[in-house]
Amino acid sequence: MLRGALLSKLSERMAANNGRRIREILVLREILEPEIAAMAAINAVPRDLARLDAVLAEQAAATPGESDLGDIDLRFHLDLAHIARNEVILETVSVLYDMLRECRVAPLQGPERQRLSLDGHRAVRDALAAGDADAARQAMRRHLETIGAVAVKE
Repeated sequence: MLRGALLSKLSERMAANNGRRIREILVLREILEPEIAAMAAINAVPRDLARLDAVLAEQAAATPGESDLGDIDLRFHLDLAHIARNEVILETVSVLYDMLRECRVAPLQGPERQRLSLDGHRAVRDALAAGDADAARQAMRRHLETIGAVAVKE
């Protein structure tokens, strides 16, 4: 328990003192994730949408500070990579998402970020349901811009 608390405090300090690292991770996300969302829109089948819906329901029910919102958010983005149906993309984003944990320490997981994240995820999911790759790409871009602005502001 003590080790976990120490690691948590260390992670918070790293994120607080490493705004450049966070911005660099966000830039990489902005390059990759809109195209992943577009590919997912082309490849999504009903069971994929059901899996995203389950993640969205869990995210909507989560309470900041009591739930691991970062892991829920990560699951949504990993599911998109699975839906894109490209193993190289999945392997690449798995490494990226390990780095993303730096952006998801407690100070960056407040109610405002949770609401904005959920709204962005819903827009991406809706574009997938419509099979609209361009709308999925744009929804992911808006989502990342919005979340990035909150992360950098924090």
